[in-house]
Amino acid sequence: MHEGVAQDTTQINGQTLINFSTYNYLGLAGHPKVSEAAKQAIDRYGTSVSASRPVSGEKAVHLELERGIADFIGVDDAVLYVAGHGTNVTTIGHLFGRDDLILYDAYSHNSIFLGCKLSGARAIAFAHNDAQDLEKLLGQHRHRYQRVLIAIEGVYSADGDIPDLPQFIALKERYKAFLMVDEAHSIGVLGDHGRGISEYFGIDPQSVDIWMGTLSKSFASCGGYIAGSQPLVEYLKCTAPGFIYSIGITPANTAASLAALQLLRQEPERVAQLHERANSF
Repeated sequence: MHEGVAQDTTQINGQTLINFSTYNYLGLAGHPKVSEAAKQAIDRYGTSVSASRPVSGEKAVHLELERGIADFIGVDDAVLYVAGHGTNVTTIGHLFGRDDLILYDAYSHNSIFLGCKLSGARAIAFAHNDAQDLEKLLGQHRHRYQRVLIAIEGVYSADGDIPDLPQFIALKERYKAFLMVDEAHSIGVLGDHGRGISEYFGIDPQSVDIWMGTLSKSFASCGGYIAGSQPLVEYLKCTAPGFIYSIGITPANTAASLAALQLLRQEPERVAQLHERANSF
């Protein structure tokens, strides 16, 4: 049982220990400005928005964070969900169906796998980080399906390795597929400014169709997002069950992530320090 803020150290049974088991990659969970933003949001909006956002739960801070995330990544817009795991499940499950094919990395997170099952699409795993195996599967199966989704991650959480994103973009363009990148562990971590795997490789973020990320790691809160083109985000906001039928993300969680995002923009040295420590480790 952890007794305080989970940072580079933690308190267990009154003892201070080095903590290697935290998502608090940039030390922003527990930062005074992040905590104060959450407290002010509670004072203004309460502890819950008390409805789904399409019904009556919409708050200005929701849109501010969505636009902030989209601008930070470099795409049109974003939509917030109340849980990171649920973001993948509801988005993949909703956008694709029985006439479609999903090709996902063999080391993909459980949420991607369950999203595939929910969709009813044909789902096939390709060898981890193996673009050649993916191309072989595309050559064998692409012509049989209406739409194809390629699902990868920006950083694979259990192994810490990074896919060769330009290779996957080239394949999705060659075979007219959609590419989804789960940045739960890469946003705020990769790239000189923490903008994720697109900054790491120096590619145009708009060349990826669906950017997914969580708010519980670098953004010091709880929840998830999908970012991409304006039509994609508008469609999800109007039709995705996990958005329409779920309560809106809490004011405190939203404001905390917004404050964390602002601090990340102001203090890119946090990312540089993270890279130094990762290299040292």
